[in-house]
Amino acid sequence: MTEYPRHQHGPDCTPTKDSAPQPKQPGDDCGELPKSTPSTPPTLETEKCPPPDPCCKCPTPPTSTPDCLEKLIVKEAEQAAAGQKADAFKKDLDKLLTSAKAAAADYTRSKYDEYVKSWEENDRRLAELIGRVECNWSCWRCVIECYVCPLINEVVYAERRLRLYDEIKLYDKVWDLYDLRYWHQCDRDAKQRKFDRIKQVLQAWEKPAATIKANLDLVSRWIGEANKALGDGPKVIYDVFLRILPLHLATAPPSTKSTTSIGKQYTEFCTCDEPKPDDCCGPDVGQWSVRQRLVGPQPYLIDPNDYFAVICCLVEKRYGPAKDAVAEASARYQSVDEEISRYEKLIKDRLDPKTFEAAAKGAIPSVVDCCGPAMRKDEPSPGQAQAR
Repeated sequence: MTEYPRHQHGPDCTPTKDSAPQPKQPGDDCGELPKSTPSTPPTLETEKCPPPDPCCKCPTPPTSTPDCLEKLIVKEAEQAAAGQKADAFKKDLDKLLTSAKAAAADYTRSKYDEYVKSWEENDRRLAELIGRVECNWSCWRCVIECYVCPLINEVVYAERRLRLYDEIKLYDKVWDLYDLRYWHQCDRDAKQRKFDRIKQVLQAWEKPAATIKANLDLVSRWIGEANKALGDGPKVIYDVFLRILPLHLATAPPSTKSTTSIGKQYTEFCTCDEPKPDDCCGPDVGQWSVRQRLVGPQPYLIDPNDYFAVICCLVEKRYGPAKDAVAEASARYQSVDEEISRYEKLIKDRLDPKTFEAAAKGAIPSVVDCCGPAMRKDEPSPGQAQAR
């Protein structure tokens, strides 16, 4: 296996102690995806009305209601969905295996060696370009902080207000079924976003050789264009720090193979836009920053021998569990939603005078057991006797 020398210097070729972040070396040190459980809202059992007058010998209410059948139907539907989910997952795995075999055959050792050299050449040229930008536009950071970061922060603030930003911080207490349904909706949507990110990463790694080559060529071309546009401050500052550098670092090999010449300080701005990485398998499937999302997930320069390790880890540790979590969260949401619908229908039916009258008259027996003498059909009521 070819080892590439570590080189570390700033735009002026002086040593730098703090390199810009690079992708993680592939591994499989993954914990489980976070679990989430809501509290329980008050139920009919915990919210019973006061007992009737002890003189009234009320009949024992039914021990079960139509709810029991409806809950069984929901349970059976969940089990059927689980079987369908298993079949769909097997089809996904078959498709992933086919594409992974083709990708591994295409991502050869010779291509990897060539691409690492191309990346290192781009890294050297980009470091020199950053030095020229600093010389021509010493306030480049202020340009970004004052005019670009506010646009990014608008997205961050909007996501926080929509409860999209801290995806696992759901509220602790639910007070009714509407609260519970909303809790499950937030939980389901957060898990769906997690699954979608993992799926995007797997799709990005379907053809790593072709994608990496295209990215290397694009970065090389952009560097050439930026060198010619040094007089245009807004364009060159945006291109260098928000287009070229992010894509270049997203394609980088792990620092154990080759260390970037570019210092970390050239990536540290818009500090409100912080990611929450989950890169135990190597590629980051965590909560991406706005800047990461503008670039999108990219395959990077891992050793070809590590390719299947990355794909298998992503599928086993993240894709499969995330897919199950979405299905379970969706089923829980559906169950609460159907329970709400049942209660809403009950309220509507009970508040209809005709249906309520029919139900009440049908429930009253001909003989009522109470503290006084029983009232029979052949005996007049006290009011009727007095009238006579």
